[in-house]
Amino acid sequence: MRKTKIIATLGPSSWNSDIIRKLVKAGTDAFRINFSHGDELVWKRILENIASSASTKFIPLIGDLQGPVIRTGDVEPFEVKKGDKVTFKLSEQSGGEKVIPLNEPAVFSSIEENDVLLIESGRLVFRVEKIEDNTIHTIALIDGIVQSRKTFAIKGKDVPLPSLTPRDIEAVKFAVKNGFDYIALSFVRTEKDVEKLRQLLSEMGSPETKIIAKIETRSAVNHLKGILEEADAVLVARGDLAIYYDLEEVPEIQYRIIKQARAAGKPSIVATQLLDSMVEAPVPTRSEVVDIFIAIKEGADALLLTSETAAGKYPVESVSWLARIAEKAEKQEAEKVEPTISNLYYAVAKAAVSISNLLSASIIAYSKGGNTARRLSSFRPKNPLYVFSSNKRTVRQVRLFWGVTPIYTTIEKKDPYLFSRLIEEARTKGLLSYGDIAVITVGVREGATDLIRVERITQQ
Repeated sequence: MRKTKIIATLGPSSWNSDIIRKLVKAGTDAFRINFSHGDELVWKRILENIASSASTKFIPLIGDLQGPVIRTGDVEPFEVKKGDKVTFKLSEQSGGEKVIPLNEPAVFSSIEENDVLLIESGRLVFRVEKIEDNTIHTIALIDGIVQSRKTFAIKGKDVPLPSLTPRDIEAVKFAVKNGFDYIALSFVRTEKDVEKLRQLLSEMGSPETKIIAKIETRSAVNHLKGILEEADAVLVARGDLAIYYDLEEVPEIQYRIIKQARAAGKPSIVATQLLDSMVEAPVPTRSEVVDIFIAIKEGADALLLTSETAAGKYPVESVSWLARIAEKAEKQEAEKVEPTISNLYYAVAKAAVSISNLLSASIIAYSKGGNTARRLSSFRPKNPLYVFSSNKRTVRQVRLFWGVTPIYTTIEKKDPYLFSRLIEEARTKGLLSYGDIAVITVGVREGATDLIRVERITQQ
């Protein structure tokens, strides 16, 4: 049974009902909708297709906010060669030959001579030679084609923009209204950005919506400890990290983020170009397979496919290959990193996993809000981990956790026969059979994991 989870981004290649069904069958554990593209009509149509597809009832939805992305203005496409002189101007539209418009004053106050400017995450690269008022004179460092509305960044620098744009706020409203389970916050810089989104969700009446902090800036890496305390999960956005760091530094940063997330008991997601070649080809490259092996060996909870499933020619095959690679990679034990948090609830979760490993027993857990499931997952049990909940949103949310198989039940936490009823339901569903040993754990108090019972199944 595969334990590393797979997230598929839905887009033009995959958002019809038939492909969605096939994605689930191939092994998709969660769906991501990128709010950077489309509008509410498009997003609504995707949700309708998900709802009409079989087996998607308990698949979590992730809404990914665009964040304060800077884009170039409108230009007639033109070619640049290495060494060409190119000008950036504060404007919406180009005003001359080899002029790139930028309508964001904060950019011009942040740029200095010798800064390196990136378009489309480095498809075009320029070095600043001179700055005059609202005009930046640069020299092209590589060949390329300049086109309209492409992403812009200053290598190694954060531009001081608000973490939540008006478009983001509207997207959050849409996500809350339509029951999204997670919101991914882009270009997080400190824990304060996460706090702002948390407050917004609370004001909108949806404090139970979980937050994924995307680690894609230098500031986020520097403030990772605080971000992990505030966020429910983190995402290693390797593409944007390459704007702030040299490419050869990104693997070490990925390792550090995953390790710190595991120590904090929070799930981590790895994204960007996992199977990039499969946008055009039906089979991954050897280097992509190795990359995925490394992420799983480091202990990532989930892997996110972006353009592979959203715009590629082989969305279903991409998920199938990722599932196949993950299953193989999991046969090699991941690096051992346990949460460093010391409290009763983590101690009980650790004990439950230790007993399970010692006795080769399945874990049967009850989790009302997801905390018990997260704690158990963070200790990486070797045996099946079945998490029951009567809260449908919790069932969806915990599906994203490493190793968790979520199960919806009508059994309530306050049931006086909770332990025996969980055992009976697990046996009825074929999760346990005669002679099996089960470790049952549940939190009596809200948010707690504080009781353990070990039982052998004695009935056929």
